[in-house]
This record gives sequence, structure tokens and C-alpha cells, in this order.
Amino acid sequence: MAIPTQTEMFLVTLQLMGDGKERKRIDIIHDARAMLGLSNREQTIVTSSGVPVYRSRVSWSVSYLARAGMLTKVTYGVYKISDYGRIALSRHDNAHTLVEEMNKAIAENNPWKTKKKKSSKAKENEDYSDDEVLSGSADETSPQEQIDSAFVQLNTDLQDSLLSLVMDKEPGFFEKLVVDLLVKMGYGQGEQTRIANDGGVDGIIATDALGFDPIYVQAKRYASENHVGRPELQGFAGALGSITRGVFITTSSFAQTAVDWARHYPHATLVLIDGKRLTELMVQYDLGVSTEKTYRIKRIDSDYFGEE
Repeated sequence: MAIPTQTEMFLVTLQLMGDGKERKRIDIIHDARAMLGLSNREQTIVTSSGVPVYRSRVSWSVSYLARAGMLTKVTYGVYKISDYGRIALSRHDNAHTLVEEMNKAIAENNPWKTKKKKSSKAKENEDYSDDEVLSGSADETSPQEQIDSAFVQLNTDLQDSLLSLVMDKEPGFFEKLVVDLLVKMGYGQGEQTRIANDGGVDGIIATDALGFDPIYVQAKRYASENHVGRPELQGFAGALGSITRGVFITTSSFAQTAVDWARHYPHATLVLIDGKRLTELMVQYDLGVSTEKTYRIKRIDSDYFGEE
């Protein structure tokens, strides 16, 4: 079966714990996996940070069910269903209504929540939205997945902005940028070619002190709809002469015929970098970007506590 959404996993986890057994968190994860009958492929689906999706969702389910008082912590890392959890399980066979009750229970049990006196009418219309476990699109994924997704979106937006800035600069800036990138990546010392008739070579990377094994670089700042074709690559390959390594970088993309031709070119290794890959590398190697804020996400050290 498909991996349950985060909302569905709350009910799955509570149903699993309905047998009254005491389980460590890791055992709950393993037993939920077995109960769901997840295939090998489903077990290997991971978030962008490498955490198995099903594991993340079960683990967060345990945390929130415990916060709602539906699971009781017997000792560190060991849980069992509470009397309240049994009552909740008996009256909810729908995951969404279970989550609604969890939201209310967590809001009421929140020790940091400021208690304010309310009129009877206000209590009747009390809104728990500020303390909700999940809302909107969040009910499909775990908090870990939401963080990963937000990180990916931020990077995507950053890469789009980078590409726009590069396109606003003069061609000479782009030629310098691609040389700077290869130097940042550790390939050696680079220089931008200065001669007007450079034969299609915009930069040279010296990979050793004497320059015996250089890398030639070609940079094409094209609009997104202007794909690099096979003729451009053939011209660059001709400019390599006896040089056996070349990098062709563009702000646009490569036609499939160009990709196939470069892959089978017998006289040199040709690496093709399109606009998407270019901005990914710029972010990865901190070229033209700086770190605005760092978030450190910590987890329990299972080795220290003697748990799996």
C-alpha cells in the first residue's frame, strides 16, 4: 500500500498501540512498517535530507500523540496507549477527526500557553488554530518533510534569482564567473582568455603548476529558449586541439542531439553544464551567494541513551 499521509499515520500509530503493549519508539516504527506491509521500494523512499518518509511520519505521530495525552511515556523512549487514547480510538475511525481532537488536547495541555479568562460565548467559539498540530497542506507530510520542502523551495528561488542576475550582466562577466566556479570547485588556477580570436575558448584552468594538463572552458550566455546544439559543441571540440578535457557551460540548456554527441566524442572528455546545474553549483560552492541564517536541527543521540 502507499505510505499513509502524516494525518493518516496518526490513526495508524494509535491503532497499533491499541493492543496495550509497551514499545520503544524504534519498535513502534518497525511494527507500523510491518502492519502497513510497506514494500521495499516504499521503505526506501526518503526525504531530501535522507530520512525514510514512513519512519519520519511514525516518529512524529508518536511525539504528537504523546503530547495530546493519547500515549503515555512509561519510561524514557517507551510508550503505551493511555486510557484517553483508548477512548479516542473507540470514537474515531477517521484520521481527520482524530487530528481535530489531538489539536484541542495539545492546545489545552500546552504548559506555555497563556491562560486567559474568556466569556462563555468565547469558550463556545474557541479557535485552536494557533496551537494546531497540522493545518492546510501540512496534514500530508511530517514536520521533517515540511522543513526539507521549504529548504528546497528557498534554494530554487535563489537559483532563479542568480540566473536572472547573470543574464543582466555583460558576456565578459559570465566568462569570468564560470572560471571562478571551476576554481572554487578545486580544479586548479584559472584565467579568462583575453584575446579576441580565442577559437571558442573563454577560459583555461591550469590543473598543475606547470600547466601540463589544462581544462578549456567555453561559456555561452543564452536565453532559456536558445538551446545549445551540436554545431556549437563541435566548434568547441575543434578548438580544444590536443587538449583532452573541456567544460561547456551555458545559462540555457543543451539539445539532446548535443548531449548524445558529447557523450560519444572520442578525442576528449566534454562536460556539459546547463543553467540549472550552474546555479546549483554556485549555491553549493558559495559563489555569488552568502549564508543569511543557519538552523541547526538536532535529534536524540540514541547511542548515548543506549537505544537503536
